[in-house]
Amino acid sequence: MDDELEALVVSEKKLDKNLVADILTPYVKLDKDTCNIRPLEAWLGLGTDLKILVYLVARKAMILLRFNLEAERATASEIANDTNIKLDAVNPLIRKMYAEGIVDRSKGRRYFVPDDAIDRVREKLKQ
Repeated sequence: MDDELEALVVSEKKLDKNLVADILTPYVKLDKDTCNIRPLEAWLGLGTDLKILVYLVARKAMILLRFNLEAERATASEIANDTNIKLDAVNPLIRKMYAEGIVDRSKGRRYFVPDDAIDRVREKLKQ
């Protein structure tokens, strides 16, 4: 019974850092000095929804790497500004991903990819 209950526990400490790296490696580099993502050529081939997910996973990686980033979570405006995606495109996509559970939201409508959704991001990128 305890093993079944333990399987329900989600812990940030159990995040597979290799999986995060596998997701990001084809698409971005992370600039430690500016805390910006640097898109690679493959980024251009991603749909807008996937760019948002890669961006949010990149923010997670920057926090794990102890970059001087204020928070993993980002507002829709920050996502739009940092990815050069129009806010009018970000808003409906981020709401859809939130409804699907691949993105979560904290106070102030700041969005992030929960640790337990990282596998789902990888699967979306494979499609």
